[in-house]
Amino acid sequence: MSETFTADWLGLREPVDHRSRANDLLDVLGTWWETAGGSRIADLGSGTGSNLRYLAPRLSGVQEWTLVDHDAALLARAEPVGRVTKLERVVGNLAREGLEVARRADLVTGSALLDLVSETWLTRLADTCWSTRCGMLFALNFDGLIEWSDSDPDDRLVQDAVNSHQRRDKWLGPALGPTAGEVAERSFRAVGYRTWRMQTPWRLGAGDAALAQSLVDGWTRAAEEECPAEAGRIRTWAERRQHTVLEGAFVLIVGHVDLLALPGDAASQ
Repeated sequence: MSETFTADWLGLREPVDHRSRANDLLDVLGTWWETAGGSRIADLGSGTGSNLRYLAPRLSGVQEWTLVDHDAALLARAEPVGRVTKLERVVGNLAREGLEVARRADLVTGSALLDLVSETWLTRLADTCWSTRCGMLFALNFDGLIEWSDSDPDDRLVQDAVNSHQRRDKWLGPALGPTAGEVAERSFRAVGYRTWRMQTPWRLGAGDAALAQSLVDGWTRAAEEECPAEAGRIRTWAERRQHTVLEGAFVLIVGHVDLLALPGDAASQ
């Protein structure tokens, strides 16, 4: 999948994202948030504001959100919700504007982000956030699992190709791809954070056909780019899988992980 996303794609995934997130982590975050008494939230890679729409109504107190994305048109769609009294939209990249905004935040968050970034950038983020002891919540990081309820002989070919493609340079160096959750947890712990990591897979069925079709299209393009010699097999696989989706009797699991990191002293209170 490309690092450039359309509003249509983001709209397709938003309801599935929201229903898949880890409520247990939100409970831990909510307790810390009330105790810490913060108000400034930085949302990195915000898109149209899906993470804002999910998280803001679930956090207590007055909130001032800063959204960072390279796409001004997507950011323009974000509007305040819940207890948000101030919403700032910053058009820029994560390496510069993203870290600057993170440095001023009480909570840094993002959704479907960490699998796209590099370990170098992640280390810089960990150092930046630890310097101010802010909290971090990163939801729905792809973990490499693509599992259909009915097996196909070329499922593994496509999954392996997609996971390899996910490791390409997205814009910040070689991307973490499916290793994002593990690498991020290790990086955050290394600077002093306590962490909580939970599996938050998408579970798609007939009611999510449009999203499943879009996923098959995206995986097909990525797999063909990664394995051009297997393009014929990959396209034939895509035809079979689109038929699977159209028939409606399917379950598709797409693996994700949510990761919460809180400063050790605050988290233990």
